[in-house]
Amino acid sequence: VVVVGSGVTGLSIALALSRTYDVTIIARDLVGDNESHGWASPWAGAGWRPHIGTSDEDIEMQKQSFRYMWKLAETDPESGLKRIKSIDYFDQVMDASQVWYKEFMPSCKQIPSTELPQGVTLGFEYRTVVVTPLTYLEWLKNRLSSSGTSFVRKELTHISEVRDVVPQVDVVVNASGVGAKYLGGVEDMLVEESRGQTMLVRTKETTVICQSGDLYAYSIPRLDGTAVIGGISQPENTSTELDPALRAEILRRARLITVPGAYPERVEDLDIVEEMVGIRPGRIGGVRVEKEVLQTVPVVGMKVVHAYGVGGTGYKYSAGVAKRVAGLVDDFIYGDEVVMS
Repeated sequence: VVVVGSGVTGLSIALALSRTYDVTIIARDLVGDNESHGWASPWAGAGWRPHIGTSDEDIEMQKQSFRYMWKLAETDPESGLKRIKSIDYFDQVMDASQVWYKEFMPSCKQIPSTELPQGVTLGFEYRTVVVTPLTYLEWLKNRLSSSGTSFVRKELTHISEVRDVVPQVDVVVNASGVGAKYLGGVEDMLVEESRGQTMLVRTKETTVICQSGDLYAYSIPRLDGTAVIGGISQPENTSTELDPALRAEILRRARLITVPGAYPERVEDLDIVEEMVGIRPGRIGGVRVEKEVLQTVPVVGMKVVHAYGVGGTGYKYSAGVAKRVAGLVDDFIYGDEVVMS
């Protein structure tokens, strides 16, 4: 099996598959390319916040991913995962029945309306995990290397070029993220790129706080004396240049959702460790996880499992997507059900 892409999605899929199959990862950017903006994974927050307003299949992938990461945070501290308290705020009209995770997330409880910040209509508190991206990526890579997975650095222009590396490939997993828009043989025009900009700052904060709706903002402590603060989403903007003018807006949003004094009033008083820009690999219609038998020359008959479109939620979905993809690969290898396009 060949996995195209070595972001957190591709690595997680490869790890799931490596228990059964010989796996080769082909990617332009590999773990350790921490300064490259060609992939999103090194630039993530990354907190685990449930996504609402989605399908039952999508929810199940989130649940599977959370179960895996929740356990891993306790059993292997070297993974870069830690358990943490989290608060969700919503500022648009909605009711608690829309929040599927209230009976799933550990210690989840609704915040009384009298305790909600101004403008917030609904809030929940629960336990979750937070990820230090570079540590987790390295952990995944080490596990894969130990399992015999091969890594090949190659930029593909067409999915057929996979056969130049592995001529007798049985199944190709397309975990190319934004690349799915440009990869020949795939060229999914529903892929949507969205620019994000964040700041990693020193803080004593120990609770993840996120708000969605009219205000998009988050403060994600990593429990190492730092936190990622953000809330910038710029669809169709693919510039990876840092925009200093956004610093004040990022800070303003962080201050709106946290307790007074959590962050200073002025950017000049922030203890900034790093400023980050990444392109979130989203997709109109949501995450794509499905199998396909290609019907175009020169890849007629190539069996492909697509796994991309996670946007800014790659870490959250990663283990769940991996489990779903492993099942689809099994279908191709052991079953006779196929999807023709």
